Amino acid sequence: MRLRKLIRVLQSKGPLPYLVTDLVNVRYLTGFTGSYASLVVDRGRSYFISDSRYEEYARSIMPKGVEFVLQKVDFLDTLKSVLKTMGARELYLEEHSTPFSVYRNMKRNLKGVKLQPGGDEVNAVRMIKDEDEIAVLRQAANITDGCVEHLKKIIRPGDGEWDIATEIEHFYRRHGCRKSSFDCIIASGPGSSMPHYATSMEKKVRAGEVILIDMGCEYHGYNSDLTRTMFVSSIDPALERIYRIVREAQEAAVRAVRPGITTGKLDAVARDIITEAGYGDRFGHSLGHGIGMEVHELPAIKPGDLKLKKNMAITIEPGIYVPGAGGVRIEDMVLVTAKGHEVLTKSSKDIIVIG
Repeated sequence: MRLRKLIRVLQSKGPLPYLVTDLVNVRYLTGFTGSYASLVVDRGRSYFISDSRYEEYARSIMPKGVEFVLQKVDFLDTLKSVLKTMGARELYLEEHSTPFSVYRNMKRNLKGVKLQPGGDEVNAVRMIKDEDEIAVLRQAANITDGCVEHLKKIIRPGDGEWDIATEIEHFYRRHGCRKSSFDCIIASGPGSSMPHYATSMEKKVRAGEVILIDMGCEYHGYNSDLTRTMFVSSIDPALERIYRIVREAQEAAVRAVRPGITTGKLDAVARDIITEAGYGDRFGHSLGHGIGMEVHELPAIKPGDLKLKKNMAITIEPGIYVPGAGGVRIEDMVLVTAKGHEVLTKSSKDIIVIG
């Protein structure tokens, strides 16, 4: 079904045959979860190329209309043979996943085949989630919400950032996840002013500090992403004010999510509130991003004219970061519905004081 959808899109634009080399996109189209494969997509029949390690497995899962082709030695020799079978005189390439060195090698070896830029069509198709994907994303979000509740009960002053990160990883694995979506961010005290702070193996959480926790899990091949900012034992009044501004901006942006709104207008909803409060220069990153098989995928929620559509899954994550003092970010996963939105992550955004 997904492959047929892609073929319809490609036919409407012209770029066929189309070479898919991004393994995430190969997985999306075929279900293949191995580490080596590519897919030549064409109107009538598509060709899945991999080596002997995956032959039995790949043959057992290939969708209808996809032929397995065994690569015995060199990929380009195999690809050349496939293109000859197809009678192809040109080949469209995934632009984001084709290094120049690979392109140059293909150009040198695929004589008689014109190589063409093919855009990132699979990534674009992936923006619209099907019902199966949405169900898995809901469960991934639910597991992450459970982890938030767990952390609220156990974090105490003196705990190490690294220990908290390890506890998150352990929680996810105990609840059916293969791993975290990314290296979680546990940023306490002044470190929370760095949006992509590297969790410390030495830093201890102290009473009176803010602690920013950005985390997610990978569940059945799909990712969650959630950020909550908590306070340890007590609240600094300046950071409490910042927290209330960020929460207002985040909730306003979430309420604005609906089909037809542009990413630029959505970004502006949150950014204008933060700017009017005097912190515009302390919110430097985009408002959010798409989420699914990858933690960061299309659409990017930033200034631009891309319109949201039903069944896009995105994050909304404004923040304010004050060097030397600390930072606040609040992030939720949000699904675009037919008339509005559904917030997939349910964790409270009330001020949380732990320990």
